[in-house]
Amino acid sequence: MLLQDDSIAFEEIFHRYWAPLLDTAYRRTKNLDQSKDIVQDVLTDLWQRRGKVNIENLGAYLNTAVRFQFFKLVSRKKSAPLIFELLDTITSLEYSAENNIQEKELQELLGEWLNTLPKKRKEIFILHYREDMTTKEIADHLNISQKTVQNQLGRATNDLHEKMVLSSVLFFAMSLLAK
Repeated sequence: MLLQDDSIAFEEIFHRYWAPLLDTAYRRTKNLDQSKDIVQDVLTDLWQRRGKVNIENLGAYLNTAVRFQFFKLVSRKKSAPLIFELLDTITSLEYSAENNIQEKELQELLGEWLNTLPKKRKEIFILHYREDMTTKEIADHLNISQKTVQNQLGRATNDLHEKMVLSSVLFFAMSLLAK
């Protein structure tokens, strides 16, 4: 009915999906105003594109659109720690065989990315994120300054952030083209 410019159908979609989409956005942004803006943008875009897209699973489409809007927000802010929100988002998707494959592919990509890092930066990154060591503990363990550890973590995190945002945007664009 949405394809036929049915505003009542759109109102139903709005009422059915507003709260869950707002929750999805808020879990990522931790900012109610930004979350409302994201959801509003997604729903406005849905209405504007109503005759141009064929959507088989509206809930999945809208959730993906919210995540994409979040990724755009992250890329504009260049906020490196948010990359781990992105990883969490990808790995916390509803479980299915397809998502299990995607998680394995993500782990492989992360492993490949780690292998591109200089040896010391890779070691610092692993100690911090896998072994949950503080920068002070890593500095003591490796006999280097804490500032060096912080610099290396910053470089690694920024690099990962840039690569993840770019690949997320590409993935989303390819999924839209496949529909």
